[in-house]
Amino acid sequence: MARADSSNDFRTLKHHDEYYLTGGDLYFLVEQYLFRVHKYFFERESLYFKQELGTPASPGETRRGSSEGNAIILKDVTHREFAKFLWVFYNPRYSIYAADWEDWTDILKLAQRWSFSEVKDLAIRELENLDMPDVERVHFYQEYAVDRRLLIARYAALTERADPLTFDEGIRLGIATSLMIARARECVRSPVQAGIRSPISPSVDADEMNVIIKDLFNISDGPAYTPIEQFRPSPFVKASGGLVPTILLQVWCSVLT
Repeated sequence: MARADSSNDFRTLKHHDEYYLTGGDLYFLVEQYLFRVHKYFFERESLYFKQELGTPASPGETRRGSSEGNAIILKDVTHREFAKFLWVFYNPRYSIYAADWEDWTDILKLAQRWSFSEVKDLAIRELENLDMPDVERVHFYQEYAVDRRLLIARYAALTERADPLTFDEGIRLGIATSLMIARARECVRSPVQAGIRSPISPSVDADEMNVIIKDLFNISDGPAYTPIEQFRPSPFVKASGGLVPTILLQVWCSVLT
């Protein structure tokens, strides 16, 4: 976590239109945008920020993030992604979080990076309720350490579908996952006859498919994973003037055939 300093040309910086809030006590710099928000959320929800913000300032310096001059610089995140992440806390529609899966995967990414456990659970819950390509879901769930039991049905769908993984899908999933999907497809299909790959065997039911997937992907049994029922609402509400308190090609060919 870095800080802005006097060497920056602040004339080029902009206050974010929505999240530069009167009464905010924590400043962030993301790309060229300054955000002013409430420290409360970051200390309450994030183990990462609770530790970072709890570090005392050095003698003669002010607390990091306490002004524009020492705003906390967030790297590897766009201002749009950060604004969408803040929307989780400042959403004016109580407990209604309407967004598409692309937005929720951005939120999931930042929640995982900064250890916002409840925001991560919220993102997972919302993603589970949205239509999303299986390859994309597997990619993001693996990338951001989502409970692997939620992947069983997605691995099964890729195993059951008529077409094998495309080259681009294999790249997206990674070689290990692609190899396991190819192996699972072989397990549930009859041998090639007359150059035609047989469809999935009708003798493989859902329970057997789950056993195959859990075995190949080494997913242990356990209680069903249930994301949180409801995210804690923001103590801030809309008012006039803003928000205020209240690898090898040969290997790939073997995967994709």
